[in-house]
Amino acid sequence: MASKKELFKKRAVEVATIHNTPKPAPIGGFNDIERIKNAIVIIDELKDLIRPLSQEQYNQLEQNLLTHGCQDALILWETTSTELQQDELDTTVYVLVDGHNRYAICQKNKIEFKINLKIFESIEKVKEFMIDLQLGRRNITPEEESYLRGLKYNTQKANRGVALQVQGEDSKPVNVAEKLADEFNVSVRTIKNDGKFAEGLSKLSKELQEQVLTGSSVLSKKQIQTLADRKDIGVEAIQNLSEVNTNTEKPKSVESSVPKETLRSQIIALANNLTKESDCDLLIKKIYQLKSVL
Repeated sequence: MASKKELFKKRAVEVATIHNTPKPAPIGGFNDIERIKNAIVIIDELKDLIRPLSQEQYNQLEQNLLTHGCQDALILWETTSTELQQDELDTTVYVLVDGHNRYAICQKNKIEFKINLKIFESIEKVKEFMIDLQLGRRNITPEEESYLRGLKYNTQKANRGVALQVQGEDSKPVNVAEKLADEFNVSVRTIKNDGKFAEGLSKLSKELQEQVLTGSSVLSKKQIQTLADRKDIGVEAIQNLSEVNTNTEKPKSVESSVPKETLRSQIIALANNLTKESDCDLLIKKIYQLKSVL
């Protein structure tokens, strides 16, 4: 007999459409619906894909919901705790996919809402679905559009480990950048630049990201794209604009005639005896010297 996980995966394949947008799963009676609504789970990894509303936008949405009720159903991903790598119990989990702001307002004001269950093969498919939903909305800025296209490109590329996608067992590999360029009617270069833009943007603080996506930032796309190549800068590491110009310039390699073993010894000695700021600067310099001769 097939395991619950195998049956679940089979069901996911059966309901997926050609665009990887699953059909709604059937829901039972009133008690079943209320049970699901009370068990909704929010995953930050998915919630972070949605740009937060401004206070004015949030207030307007809240007023609309109070006046007219929640007309659009919240979309939930029906999955399992095993699929989410939470545990091995394989219990059913209902993850919020679309409607995070509406859900928060409905919970706060005790407003009734409808739900729509969908089945996805993986969390990567959920992300693609969410990105497509955001791209389909009319009020996104050009910066958001570029970011979402880049996010979709980076997600698909990372999911496959390469920039190629195999569509069907007998199909030839398809270049992801070319596929998305055709989908969005832009050039391949634009899609790849969008990918760098999305990656670079992730290295800015949430506040700076918001400024960029709303079109109110003085940062250029080129500056942000350059950050994507800086592997020494972590996610959300840049907290203010003054850091951007400093960090968008790559460190220059320093030619060294000092033997590698000597440099290694000097680095170890410095690392074990950091007593002042100048020691840190010298240590960084020595590391770049060693890097240039490796």
